[in-house]
Amino acid sequence: MRGNCHTGNITVIEEQGVTVYGGGTNRDGGWHVMAEVPDLALGPRGVMRSVHYKDIIPDGWKCASAFITKQVPILIEIDWPDFSIPNNLGKEFWLALVDDIKEKGIKTVSCQCMGGHGRTGVQLAILMHYLTPEDRRTWSDTADLIMEVRRRMCEHCVESKEQQYYIAEVCDLPEGESVIESRGFESAWNNISVSEDDIAKAMMDDKKPKRKSKKKKQGSLKQWLTPPKEHFGENGERILTEEVDGGTRTTTIDKDGKVSSEWRGKRKSVQKGWKAMLCLDNDRTVWMPEDEEVPKDSWTRVDGDIDGFSDQFCAATGDTFHPLEMHDAQTSKLAMAQFAELEINNDNRVKVRGRWYHPAFLEFDEDKMEVMLASDLWKEASKKESEE
Repeated sequence: MRGNCHTGNITVIEEQGVTVYGGGTNRDGGWHVMAEVPDLALGPRGVMRSVHYKDIIPDGWKCASAFITKQVPILIEIDWPDFSIPNNLGKEFWLALVDDIKEKGIKTVSCQCMGGHGRTGVQLAILMHYLTPEDRRTWSDTADLIMEVRRRMCEHCVESKEQQYYIAEVCDLPEGESVIESRGFESAWNNISVSEDDIAKAMMDDKKPKRKSKKKKQGSLKQWLTPPKEHFGENGERILTEEVDGGTRTTTIDKDGKVSSEWRGKRKSVQKGWKAMLCLDNDRTVWMPEDEEVPKDSWTRVDGDIDGFSDQFCAATGDTFHPLEMHDAQTSKLAMAQFAELEINNDNRVKVRGRWYHPAFLEFDEDKMEVMLASDLWKEASKKESEE
């Protein structure tokens, strides 16, 4: 956990009359907590506060004119998976965005994601490069650019090799040396090279087990699409409740716009004795023993709906998967198991060291091309921690 990391909204760029801030919504950052609302706010869809939770009033009612409205910036919400890159944005988008910022007189910009590290770092790096005049750029490659963002914002900005490569492509810069440190608790190993022949073989080989359809389990997906129930508390705070992951999630939004969330219910573990926990301080997913205790205000469980919700497309299999089942933005862990010629049963469990495991519980070493268990990573990290 990064307890001593940044909080709030940090001023990172001041160029050509434009000020750009960076922050994490789980670290008291994001446009909604800024004293002065910025002209423009951008970030991943589903992470940044937007106008989705708005008051609904019948047409013709006089009380409609009595609501206190809060200024909202121009919002750009991007389809951008955690620890990855945007699904459909290339260099042209960012160049056009910078032109829009200049032509439309945008003076303040808020960049955000959950922890204010990976996806926020990518946004800041690209905007820094294109807002800074060429003769004032002090970086010669992407590695230098990322280090400059880290110097101004946080040493953890930009978290994956895929993100570093994306910045290089968008900014037309050499990639430079890798500035991504390897950590035992990464939710997926990045950038295993998969050729078109490999993908074609995986899709055409009838001998390989096919992923079962999830059509019978769409009830959980409907829960994600159903608007939450809403009421107000004694102090005027907005309270949203929704049924999800086999339990009830309660989200509270106070008058200052601060958000807190609590989940109650019984989780179903897909890997007996283990649970997947998301660290809200650094947006990183960690598999840990079921009985491991962690601070509730810093961690939330995320494996409860793995077998009932799928929204990530795998180019190799043509199926959709839960985010925890993805190896990277385009490839599922089940596909990686197929590429490694591991045995897969009819329940899509993968055989490793003589036992069957859920694909979400597996990680793939990009250098050794070896499969690893999440339990191995936990034990290794725990051993290092005890030695320190």
